[in-house]
Amino acid sequence: MDDNTVRNFMSTAELISATLDVAPESWRDHLQAIRNITSSLELLHTNPDEQERQWQLPLVAMFQRVAYADADNGGVPDIANWCLRQTLTLLQVYPEDVDLLALVGRNWLMRAQRSLARIHQAEGNGSSSGASQGPQLSSSEEQRQATSATLEAEDRLHLPDYVEARGILLPAVEYLKYAVDAARAQGKLTGSLLSTAAEAYMSLGNVSSTRINEQYFHEALVCLRRANEIPEYRLSPHLQQ
Repeated sequence: MDDNTVRNFMSTAELISATLDVAPESWRDHLQAIRNITSSLELLHTNPDEQERQWQLPLVAMFQRVAYADADNGGVPDIANWCLRQTLTLLQVYPEDVDLLALVGRNWLMRAQRSLARIHQAEGNGSSSGASQGPQLSSSEEQRQATSATLEAEDRLHLPDYVEARGILLPAVEYLKYAVDAARAQGKLTGSLLSTAAEAYMSLGNVSSTRINEQYFHEALVCLRRANEIPEYRLSPHLQQ
């Protein structure tokens, strides 16, 4: 690819990045400019080229940022799919690249947000509708209600949103684990990567059976503890709860 085309791509990405930093809600304004690029660009090379990698990764990362600016409502599927396709192609050339592995993992994690948001909304509505203050229950009645609630929770796992979320979160966890392992081996481990991996593990645990979700919550805690040990890194408030 000629240098002028690359410069045009990067100037577009840098302009979008600068705009989003000060006006995150402006992401829709950039969709056409991004689609003008994604409609004609496919990263198909098969040999490592550090010079090309230096512009390809930031470009895909920026487009993915826009694609999932509204992840709870499904994001922008065509751009999100383009980003996933490019990163998976590049992974064949750079299989141990931490940034690429993390990008793929984040793509899957963000892809799951629509299902997770619907689940959260449904569970919130169910909790509020059933939160009535009644007479004090006997221990046997409390046990019966607890058992009933557990069975209902297990039944919900078969609902479409739960099934979809699990199917999407499994590759998210897989690629983020690869990214964490590669980063640790290369001395590149960051709090941000560990926090993202923890979020994926927790999300998967929340939509999985109690028979297996403990392992996901355990991995999430391990990631959070490691992130908390990294100097000058602070966990997001929602991960400190």
